[in-house]
Amino acid sequence: MEQRIEKKFVFLPGDRKKINQLIMSGFFKKLYKNRIVNSIYFDTHNLDCLWDNINGFSNRYKYRVRWYNSINNSEVFFEKKKKINQVKKKTKIKLGKFKNQDHLNNFLQSRDFEKKIYQITTLNLKKTLNVSYSRDYYIDNKKKLRITVDEKIRTCKNTDKKFINSFVGLDHNILEFKYSNEDSEEVREKIKKLDFNFRNQKFSKYVQSFLLLEEIGLH
Repeated sequence: MEQRIEKKFVFLPGDRKKINQLIMSGFFKKLYKNRIVNSIYFDTHNLDCLWDNINGFSNRYKYRVRWYNSINNSEVFFEKKKKINQVKKKTKIKLGKFKNQDHLNNFLQSRDFEKKIYQITTLNLKKTLNVSYSRDYYIDNKKKLRITVDEKIRTCKNTDKKFINSFVGLDHNILEFKYSNEDSEEVREKIKKLDFNFRNQKFSKYVQSFLLLEEIGLH
């Protein structure tokens, strides 16, 4: 189980220059090549995960299927994220590889999928929506502080078919600091030296996507 502290900062697309300045001044280097992150979110029939997040409960969960870049060239995972105040714990299991979106969707409706995820949750979950975005990865010279930058966030209502063309965009770029609890004091000192005068904000791609789809009548 992976455990870390995550702090998010919300920017508009035109603010990418500010993010680049932070990366340069903090001597961060690229950790991976840019990747497209694809997620299918799951929730209970009463949408407990959604409402726990909206209501600001300090102890809450998130469930999703995730893969990177093209589905026919990627391992697919099921992830459970548990948040307790600022600390997040993530557990994930491999679902395997799939030749296309239809192949994955068929598996997600099968008993084999239910048996797989029973390892980490006994909840009766349903698919809710899809989210896709571009992500850059950076790390500091001491390898204690990771930064991700998420852009071009798109969402669509879940279907049992391929990702449909009714994707709509969220007008946000998300900068996120990620570090272990053991390194928190050292990381806070580093952030202070960067003169990073922005307040971290609560931002859930799942919640924001759901609210946007509701607003435009696509959910």
